[in-house]
Amino acid sequence: MSAPTRPPIAEDTELDSARIEDELALALKDPLSLDDRDDLDVFVPSIPAPTFFQLARHLHSEGRLDLLFPHATADQLTATLDLGAWDGDQLDVIKVREWCTAIVTTYEAAPRGALARLVTAMDPELWTYAVLPGTAIHELDPDDEDARDLAFQDLPGLFTYETPDGVFALSMPDDPFGRAAARIVDAIYHDDLALGRELIVATRAALASAVEEDLLRWRSGRLADLGFVPWEEAMKLLRPLPREQALARRGVAPPASAPAASPPPATIPKSARLLHAVFSRLDPAEQGLRARELALLANELISAQRLPPGELVAQERVLGQAHATLTLALELLAPACPEGHDREAFLAERLIALGLRDLFRVGYGALDKVRAAALALHRGGRVSLAAVGSLLDRPWGPALAALCQRLPALALEGNSAGTRPIAGLADLARATARVGEAGALAALAFDPRGFALDPAWINRVDDPSGLALGDLIRTALIHSRLPGGRGPLAPLIADDLLWARQSLLEAGQLRPELAAELRERCAAIGAPEHAPVLGDILLPRLAVELAGLELDQEGRPDLRRVSALLTVQRVAVWLRTGLDRADP
Repeated sequence: MSAPTRPPIAEDTELDSARIEDELALALKDPLSLDDRDDLDVFVPSIPAPTFFQLARHLHSEGRLDLLFPHATADQLTATLDLGAWDGDQLDVIKVREWCTAIVTTYEAAPRGALARLVTAMDPELWTYAVLPGTAIHELDPDDEDARDLAFQDLPGLFTYETPDGVFALSMPDDPFGRAAARIVDAIYHDDLALGRELIVATRAALASAVEEDLLRWRSGRLADLGFVPWEEAMKLLRPLPREQALARRGVAPPASAPAASPPPATIPKSARLLHAVFSRLDPAEQGLRARELALLANELISAQRLPPGELVAQERVLGQAHATLTLALELLAPACPEGHDREAFLAERLIALGLRDLFRVGYGALDKVRAAALALHRGGRVSLAAVGSLLDRPWGPALAALCQRLPALALEGNSAGTRPIAGLADLARATARVGEAGALAALAFDPRGFALDPAWINRVDDPSGLALGDLIRTALIHSRLPGGRGPLAPLIADDLLWARQSLLEAGQLRPELAAELRERCAAIGAPEHAPVLGDILLPRLAVELAGLELDQEGRPDLRRVSALLTVQRVAVWLRTGLDRADP
């Protein structure tokens, strides 16, 4: 460990908080910039634990943990293992050994005893667990050379390590994973012989499950201090707060000296600009308080969704969710602003009265309603098989899956498979419309007033995962026009497709009677408002499929290349055996 280049932090040398934020932002953007600092012994201990972990991950991949770990506190290194060595509620021993090996490596140049003090200040049981799995410990008699030789002869094919005091021999798999355990023991022994012996004695007596349970309990407490509360506690955040209660809560108006709202910077997404405008009405002290509250809110969202607390992607995701839901809450409260009153000032007063946590619950109340509708459709609408909404055509299938999440989101439409938070009333209206359209699609397929299709056909398809309700509806539309139709639905044969192409297409476009029939059936099921959207998505696919029919050498459609309709090719197993896919 390098000698300090600056005196320890004192009250008159503490880094200004604003300056720390700027320097942390620079360090996160370029972790190797720490190499240019001459005050790492002062700067590194001031880094918050989550940020420290992000820097540690970057520098570990660069092989430059020497810039960080020698100057870190025991709490920071413990937090690194808390955030980086757990998989859910279970320790990942490979990651434990990886981080512990990194620690002892960076302490090689430290004064004797520094590593021992660090191990003692951290959770000593964590170091025990780092050595325990896969390691066998044999006690030796230093005065009996023959017994020691026999002990090593009984360990063929294993990597063996004899402790410097000659009292113990360790055997472990001869691979990097096993040798890492020996590396940790050797470093601690050479730093403090007594502590090394205590580590081996504790490891011999330890039970891995008991040690892991103790570590989990202590880790949960430390994570709670960082805002990562237990899941049961975090779920209280997802209890809707009625808008009326939020408006009735008494609050304090923002100080008269608070600056007026300024145009939000162009770098702020439109979905968060109302939140930014309201924040700008708060005085600096209030803004600092709410910024800390926002960080805790984000950590609670990580716990509620069971996301890994140390992942940067998870942190960015929940910050986006928090901004979006808070913006939605503000838009829900804005109509209550008295006429002629400053809207941002009114919302700032509500923010102060509620706090960000309860303000989030106001926004979540609207999300919870659309989620309940999506779940009801998923459970009772015959729109899902193995996955939520798997029987729905795009965009309704991905939309339903995104809205059924613990924190509902909007699915990105087109060819993307991602989602984005619901940020505002416009997004909420769009999500509600997608649920309504998906319900109308299901009713159009199965309702007696719609096409009255038999759901048994879903189980007769060879590969139901590739089936969509739109396939059945398009097939039913063709059947409704076939001369001498065979009922509302039956697998199409090659002659049916040839007839459909010749009779239902005009200059590559579907005849208008098909769109008219779809509108009539939507009206019959009580969903005329959804007919334009359903028609715009279902009918062009039918036109493309019929216009693009590929013919075989005999001039007949190749049923293997038809994907948007139910054909005999897609139910070949059922036709041969007469058994449904779900039959035993």
